Amino acid sequence: MLKMSDVANSLNRTWESLGEGWNHLVNRAGKALTHFRAGEGAKGEAPPVASPQWGLLSADVFDDADKVIVKLEAPGLEADDFDINVVENTLIVSGEKRFEREEKKGEYRLLERAYGRFSRSIPLGYEVDVDSAKARYKKGVLTVELEKKPDQRRRHIKVV
Repeated sequence: MLKMSDVANSLNRTWESLGEGWNHLVNRAGKALTHFRAGEGAKGEAPPVASPQWGLLSADVFDDADKVIVKLEAPGLEADDFDINVVENTLIVSGEKRFEREEKKGEYRLLERAYGRFSRSIPLGYEVDVDSAKARYKKGVLTVELEKKPDQRRRHIKVV
């Protein structure tokens, strides 16, 4: 017969395991784990099934001598869905991913893609010239190129 203390210990181990798993996921995902706040679908329709409130917006930050290039995976959007700002050496990309009903027959039973408003902050590590920034969106990847300010650029020192 199970003792109440055995059940309590089993529950504690389960909660510890879940907490450890969540912490591992958050640490591994870095800052890519992004909260999506519920929005509306096409023509103001709500998704037929609740979609996840969290999703990954993974980014690569490439630093060369003169500029910083950020590539952000954001599939399912259009170029004009993004709002891009730089505040205190941090690139802030926000927007809204809307649910679009694609099927005329049948019904959705599972939605694993996140929909709604999102905001992702990416530290740049340098002061950049916002006026010369370039952004493009192609094949689900947003690429933002930011020129470093002259005093922030790396200088190569030749050894003689």
